[in-house]
Amino acid sequence: MKIKLLGLSGSPRHGNTDIMVQEALSAAQKLKEVETDFISLADCKIEGGCTSTYHCAATPLNKFCVDYRDDVNMILDKILQADGLIVGVPIYWGGVTAQMKCVMDRSMCVEFKGFPYRNKAAGALTVGFTRNGGHEPTLTQLHRWFMMHDMLPVGIGPERGKDGISCYWGPCGLQGFPRSVKLSEDKEGSLEAVKQDLVALKDCRLLAKRVVELARVVKLGFENLPAEDLMWAPYGGSEITFHKD
Repeated sequence: MKIKLLGLSGSPRHGNTDIMVQEALSAAQKLKEVETDFISLADCKIEGGCTSTYHCAATPLNKFCVDYRDDVNMILDKILQADGLIVGVPIYWGGVTAQMKCVMDRSMCVEFKGFPYRNKAAGALTVGFTRNGGHEPTLTQLHRWFMMHDMLPVGIGPERGKDGISCYWGPCGLQGFPRSVKLSEDKEGSLEAVKQDLVALKDCRLLAKRVVELARVVKLGFENLPAEDLMWAPYGGSEITFHKD
């Protein structure tokens, strides 16, 4: 069973977040029949956040957000086509980046179309400058976004090893683990400093395996359950048919 896994790096620059997301995707590629794709917001044009015009409520799903002509619709479509999703962000003021928040807010245009992101396995990861730099609130912010779309958030799974984990709710990398990077002396090195955090990188690999595992279970389940046993259509749609008692 082929699984499509999308990795989305929500950083405005190429560096530690890209490394963590790609570490996860590399682990997924070693599994059978897993196809991966990668998007970095550093390569994307994002003009702005949702302006709540609700124009998208009256358009087909493939039109997505109609108020801007940028790369957000491409991103939303990539998520739609994937079976599983891994989103990574650097921590800005205890939360996601402005670029990632724009994508999250403008995904409301997808919600209007019957929750077609439903049942996608989704994992989140973060990277921060210090050990207690807002990792858990940021993971929770991403998990809330997943759940608003009725996606299925997962953690890193049971294979945690003797060296512990970076966080129960997702990989939490450090920019300069185990030392504190002096940006004035090592500006370029700080962009790859998370490579020193072997625990977080291990957790990225475990997260990918967990997302793929759940994506397979969900896909196989919907392929084998009779339609009359389903509460709703497997992946949403323009019309939602509710289960009849």
